[in-house]
Amino acid sequence: MPLPLPAGPAEANLVIYASPDVKEHAGPLLLLICGSAPGGAAGIWGRSVCINAGLEEGAMFDYIFRAQKLGWAVVVANPNVNSVSGISIPESESPHRHLQTLWRTYIQPSSASRVLVVAHSYGAPTMVHLLKTEPSALERVQAIAFTDGMAFPPGSLLAEVVPSEEDVAQGLPYCSEELRTTLRRFSELAPSAFEPASPEVASHLGAIGRNFVASELPAGTPIAADDQGVVAVSAGHKSHPSTTHSATEPVFQFLQKGPEGQAGPANEEVRASLI
Repeated sequence: MPLPLPAGPAEANLVIYASPDVKEHAGPLLLLICGSAPGGAAGIWGRSVCINAGLEEGAMFDYIFRAQKLGWAVVVANPNVNSVSGISIPESESPHRHLQTLWRTYIQPSSASRVLVVAHSYGAPTMVHLLKTEPSALERVQAIAFTDGMAFPPGSLLAEVVPSEEDVAQGLPYCSEELRTTLRRFSELAPSAFEPASPEVASHLGAIGRNFVASELPAGTPIAADDQGVVAVSAGHKSHPSTTHSATEPVFQFLQKGPEGQAGPANEEVRASLI
């Protein structure tokens, strides 16, 4: 069902989507976070995938239905709507602030025993920012599946970076003056995203985070023991927008380790296999 953010009266609001019993649900809760616009939106992993391959692959329906069958509550973030008719949405002026406000408003006060996360593309560093800034998130999030999670170069999952003029001039991948302006604004709104992660955050993320990266190897195949602070395995597809769908099975196998407190040991097994 749609829920407003901010929850109270405001000059501008957005909506997030959640299970009807999200506040009372005592079992695991799955938070779904899309990547940056224009490809990502609430309920959408990739617009191009929806158009070219259908909603089952490009939208979040399959993830939502699977979570419901497992008895989990679901919350769908809406990080890319930061203003309405030119009016900034209070406490959601950037994707990072949006996740903080969503967390404080609906997830932190919920009865969920454990929180599990799937974050695609730029949703990954915004999720890391949540761990940096919300102690209760660091405590309650027990498994994070990034699907080709990445920050914009030259940043990383653990610390975003505003590209320099030289980066733009040299044609660094994805770099443009428009992106530089956007990330500079994000750095002012969410400075912690652009600062190094604390040892506590880095350790927790390394234990419970796993990145399903674009690769033609079979989905779930171990690739790296430490890639930007997390284990990396194959998503089973080389196309970035298609990684979330192609990795569905191993993503859910990993997420189900979270409520059991076994995400960390599962990642250690992956690391051991790469030695």
